[in-house]
Amino acid sequence: MVGWVDEWWLRLLAGLVGSGLIAGAAYRTRSLSGSGAWSALIMGTGFVTLGEPVWFGCLIAFFVSSTIWSKWKKRHRAKAAAEANYEKTGRRDAGQVWANGGIGLLLCAGNALWPDTAWLFAYIGVMAAVNADTWATEIGALSRTAPRSITTGKRVKPGTSGAVTPLGTLAALAGAAFIGGIAAALLALPQQADAAAGAPQAARRR
Repeated sequence: MVGWVDEWWLRLLAGLVGSGLIAGAAYRTRSLSGSGAWSALIMGTGFVTLGEPVWFGCLIAFFVSSTIWSKWKKRHRAKAAAEANYEKTGRRDAGQVWANGGIGLLLCAGNALWPDTAWLFAYIGVMAAVNADTWATEIGALSRTAPRSITTGKRVKPGTSGAVTPLGTLAALAGAAFIGGIAAALLALPQQADAAAGAPQAARRR
């Protein structure tokens, strides 16, 4: 099993504390429902226990950024009109939490049991897709142009499932790129730390 701390119980404890604080804060700000908060606690603890920083870092980046976009201009008239047609509100429940992070947690567990970089690349792709969809939904609702059905090309009401706008499409690209950037930055951190640790040793050899 891989991890950023050798002792699994320390990772478990850190996961419980960190995930509990985030889930609690999200519940108080009405970003998560009760079931969503409990699910976030379980999921976050699993990621921290089984994975390295890049795994739970991408998850946190997704959740924080999507929450910010959901709260931003919450009272905007266009966004309110679009959200009236959504099946679910901005307060995420257990189903939404697991839909967004469940596959990622399975990939994280797979990597913990059978370490391979393919698990991580698949995970980054999954989270990029999830984030792209969320950003497209949240930002696309502010589009001044009417959305078009992706299947028929006809104009439909804002908030209609399967409808797209140019703004929403750009938001999706930005959301995917955001996760890719976060993953690249987190993967570079250990290399920078190793390089910094090796510099004094190299200097002493001279």
